[in-house]
Amino acid sequence: MIGLSMAMTLAGCVLDTDAGEGDDAVEVDEATEAVVSANGTSLNGTSLNGTSLNGTSLNGQSLNGTSLNGTSLNGTSLNGVTLNATNFSGTLNGQPVSNWVGAKFTATLSGGSTVAVRIDSKTTLAAPNTDVSAYGVSYQTSTGWAPLCGVSTTLAIPINGTFNNGSGVVGGGSFTPSTTAFTFACRATAIAKCVELGYKPWKTVGGTLLQNHMVACTRLLRADFCGDGKSWTVDGTQINLYDDKGIQTDTVAWLIEAEWNQNGAIRVNTSKETRWSLNAGKPPACYTAKVDKTNTGKLTNFATGTLLMNEYLQ
Repeated sequence: MIGLSMAMTLAGCVLDTDAGEGDDAVEVDEATEAVVSANGTSLNGTSLNGTSLNGTSLNGQSLNGTSLNGTSLNGTSLNGVTLNATNFSGTLNGQPVSNWVGAKFTATLSGGSTVAVRIDSKTTLAAPNTDVSAYGVSYQTSTGWAPLCGVSTTLAIPINGTFNNGSGVVGGGSFTPSTTAFTFACRATAIAKCVELGYKPWKTVGGTLLQNHMVACTRLLRADFCGDGKSWTVDGTQINLYDDKGIQTDTVAWLIEAEWNQNGAIRVNTSKETRWSLNAGKPPACYTAKVDKTNTGKLTNFATGTLLMNEYLQ
């Protein structure tokens, strides 16, 4: 999968379908993606997860954000461009823009250079995500335009703010809110999966903005135990996740793995039931400080500050 993370990043569903540890090029099995994408990427709280945060890669570089400034349509600059939830707004020659097909943005690559990206189509997702708009997006190459998400049928969901694409480094996987830069999250990678699971960063539930729930969800799906952007999961792993707001609920009696917030795992169960045991056979450096053998994984056992909890099918 090819993608860009210019204040744009890519994301998607929940079973381990992506390859690598947040590595750049990611291939997504279309049949698996189709199954997982049905019913909002979740079936009674049980999902499939992958290792990719956003799947963005362009000649070995990641996108570090797409700017809302300098947006154009048919060669004319747009004014006052904003992203409201997942819908763009702005004016052209003093009139509100209603059709964003053809609009071009500027994305910044990790090496500092820029690349143009273009909206090719727009659609509204199926229930329960009818409040989410997804876009066909392409980026400019020396020979023409190529699909941002690898194939033209894979759409991207825009999210205000940017993600740190680093792996195994301080700040890796972290999120920075922004009103001027955004992330195009390809469906079938962690960011978009989390949005479709109900963790929509622009929404408030029970007086709590779900921004941190979205980030915690990306950590959980990728088994980013240490909160440094490094994934410790293995493709093909099925997980059950649930939260403190009742957006996703516990529906199966699997073994608990960990409790999560936006900074990674808070408490982790015994090594036998954690995904790192499937990955290299040894725990991450932070494991000893986080392990808790009394963690039973039920809602009443949420630790202070826990936003999400998960179990996984061994």
